[in-house]
Amino acid sequence: MMKTKLCCRNRAPNDEEGEEEHDQKPYILQLPDHLMVQIFCKITTKTLIQCKRVCKSWRCWLADPQFTRDLLSRTPASLLVSGFRTPTSKDTGHFFIDLDRASTLNRASSDVVLKLFSIKPNVQSSRGIHIVGSCNGFLCHELLSEVSNQLYISNPVTGESLTLPEPTNPCRTSPGKYGFGFSPISNVYKVVRIMSPIKGSEEQAMVLNVGSGIWSDIGGSVNSFGITDDGIYLNGFLHWIGWRRSEGSLLICAFDIESERFRELPLPPCSLDLKKTRVQLGVLEGWLCLIISSRVKINVWVMKDYGVKESWTKEHEIRDPLGCFGTKILKFTGKGKVLVLHLSHLHAYTPATMGLVWVEVDELPAMVVEAWDLIPSFVSLKDITKGLELPGVSQTM
Repeated sequence: MMKTKLCCRNRAPNDEEGEEEHDQKPYILQLPDHLMVQIFCKITTKTLIQCKRVCKSWRCWLADPQFTRDLLSRTPASLLVSGFRTPTSKDTGHFFIDLDRASTLNRASSDVVLKLFSIKPNVQSSRGIHIVGSCNGFLCHELLSEVSNQLYISNPVTGESLTLPEPTNPCRTSPGKYGFGFSPISNVYKVVRIMSPIKGSEEQAMVLNVGSGIWSDIGGSVNSFGITDDGIYLNGFLHWIGWRRSEGSLLICAFDIESERFRELPLPPCSLDLKKTRVQLGVLEGWLCLIISSRVKINVWVMKDYGVKESWTKEHEIRDPLGCFGTKILKFTGKGKVLVLHLSHLHAYTPATMGLVWVEVDELPAMVVEAWDLIPSFVSLKDITKGLELPGVSQTM
């Protein structure tokens, strides 16, 4: 049983005025704190998000970092989908899908979908905004524009966003790769940027402690390899797929967020043909996983003992006669289906039929751009910036 001390109520049982005010409250608001905690633990994540808007006391509870951490530690990650309402729309939106509530993956009603806050930057020359990382319910975005590439951190549940400072040597000619993660040791969130200061030059790694406002150069520790995608966070480490420049072979690069050092992780015992396969990293049931896609099948390997080569296990093999080279695996469901993003739409793959079925979800965007696992957080961005009064924190209404 979870025990959490809540400090949002100021009851005065010996005070007549306090007792009168207490009696006028709805019955559910008069329940003891420990019963309210148990109720919150049993309702769905979507309903929890809606409960935050009921009254000040509930909002206070759900904004308490320790309470939220304990509560959501038992909450499975759901899906955050970003996309356009219509194929011709220019505005993207974020939508939360509670897949556990859906009776079937082939059709899900609006009861399992909730529209969340999304960033609406005031940049006329914007070429789009996309998510470069997700950690503990917070998102890291990159706004692409003709002037510069601006970074933001947001909480899509609370509607807060924080504009991050630009590095002292921003690169406007070469796209960068990013990572966003958390150090449980120092309780600090960090953003990692890997980019070539000059087009064609060796890559440089810089780190920003969220709330400090200062980017630090961590040296030429990535000069020997290149990075392909944005980083995947797991248990205090960021992970990228990279390649050795000297050999042209793939590797898994891990970055210790606390020590700010890179290390290499072993690959699974399988053949990787860079010309015929696409490789991506992910997290499956708390394990680091490697997804290898070809035109005829997708193999999913998981590292069950972190850093140990012998612990790699081929957990899934998905065969699709239609070809799945461009398919991104999002989630494995308890019903034996696989949720994938294929040609800008959500699909379900059923191993028994070896085919993709379009997933129809009411209220979702017509064109899906990105999809991420997300455990919603009610914690304010001001809490993760150590209480600093930062001018970049804003609230979306």
